Amino acid sequence: MIDLHTTPTANGYKVSIMLEEVGLPYRVVHSYDLRKGEHQSPAYLALNPVGRLPTIVDHELRDDLTGDPISVYGTAAILLYLAEKSGQLLPESPAARAKVFEWLGTISSDVAPAFTGQFVFNNIAPQKIDWAIEHYNKLCKRMIATLETRLARSPYLAGPDYTIADVLAYPVAASSMKRFPGSLEGYPNMSRWADEISVRPAVQRGMTIPS
Repeated sequence: MIDLHTTPTANGYKVSIMLEEVGLPYRVVHSYDLRKGEHQSPAYLALNPVGRLPTIVDHELRDDLTGDPISVYGTAAILLYLAEKSGQLLPESPAARAKVFEWLGTISSDVAPAFTGQFVFNNIAPQKIDWAIEHYNKLCKRMIATLETRLARSPYLAGPDYTIADVLAYPVAASSMKRFPGSLEGYPNMSRWADEISVRPAVQRGMTIPS
């Protein structure tokens, strides 16, 4: 059994979608209220010292150092772990895997931080800093253009097949990008890709967890 510590955000949905896609048994043991700082509690930090969500705890494996059930945090790491465990959504050939890893890095290191910064400076910051707003708005547009260009050449991010790269990216498109001015208008390839993924039953279930 896998315990899922999560919250209803784009990051949380990435892992609940993956769990639904691969069909591994899991349970939501806690849905955290970020505004109350529940993700900084000592109990949660014992699982994830970074204090970010989500985290999974797999009771089928034991940590080599502590002997406790193994915990995994970081969405890309969790998706890789679940793909390896289930044998799904990760190709076998080195060339195809390289493309998956490339896009996992791009989404984690470039796309997601751009939209996080855009949201913070446009919606949360107590003072509006024009240069920061302009910087992140431009960065988001550049990231969207990068994805649009890739999806003009490929059905999915890493190639012809749906993989964990798409699982990682879809909630960003379904929530963060749709929050951005103009949404996905003017990006036909991203819209096509997002529409195809949105009708997958596992994606629809994952996007409701936690309810």
